[in-house]
Amino acid sequence: MSNWERKALNFINQTGRWDKEKHISSFLAFSISLVKNLVEADIALQLEFEDEETARVKCASPLHLNEIVLNPEPIKKLLYANGFKTIYWRVVPPPEENVFSEIMPALSSAVIMPVNTSPNNSLLILGWSEPPSFDAGFLECIETIRLRLKEVLVQSQQQIYFQRVAIRFAAILHTIPHALVFINNDGFSGWVNQEGATLLGLSGPGEQLPAVLSDAMMQLRNKAANIVAIDREAMQLFSSPENSIRNWTWEMEHKTLMVSCLPVNTQQVSGRLWIFENSDQDQSFPPLKN
Repeated sequence: MSNWERKALNFINQTGRWDKEKHISSFLAFSISLVKNLVEADIALQLEFEDEETARVKCASPLHLNEIVLNPEPIKKLLYANGFKTIYWRVVPPPEENVFSEIMPALSSAVIMPVNTSPNNSLLILGWSEPPSFDAGFLECIETIRLRLKEVLVQSQQQIYFQRVAIRFAAILHTIPHALVFINNDGFSGWVNQEGATLLGLSGPGEQLPAVLSDAMMQLRNKAANIVAIDREAMQLFSSPENSIRNWTWEMEHKTLMVSCLPVNTQQVSGRLWIFENSDQDQSFPPLKN
């Protein structure tokens, strides 16, 4: 294994541990510092395109380069001209031709790597006063690092997106006036909204074990005045091809619940959604009494 191959593998291993153990918000700063050390660059920094008029230096080493602002327009023209691929300057152009001259003092070589850091795009810039070999091993190492950065950043962006979606839909489901209980067929996961937690006497909404949810619903069912009819309907429910029931009446002490049980089957999720609707729409669900 060549020296450059070991450096690329080192980057993959260390970013792998970071990806599992630490928050993604500091991943890019860590990666820039790691790359700088691995490839023995004299400077390493992120240049983020904040808006049409501002490209700002961040995560810079040395630190005095941080917060320098460049005009993004000529930089974007350079990127377009190179098809947004990694740019290798074996010899840094003279200042009048170098759009990065302000942040590349006394450098002889540089690598400019476009990185998608949504919502803003960025560049990772490495510079040397004494140029590295720029041989095939070096180029392959840089490309491996670029692909690894892209992989982790795409994963983190997807994770952040799904977290936002989950938070948004959880907020919506918690405000629905019906009690909602979902039990996944995997036997390990379930979910209940605020009204459902109140109805079933649970400590709070959110993720719950299916066993906890099933036990709480059984306790609720056992308190119904028409439990014999409920059990009869339940046998039909679990043996029916449709595997669903709507407007199932549960006569409780102070209210009548209209219960629905609906199958949920998608590529990602398989289970049952229970909906408990208080027939008196002006009343919320009181907590279940033991």
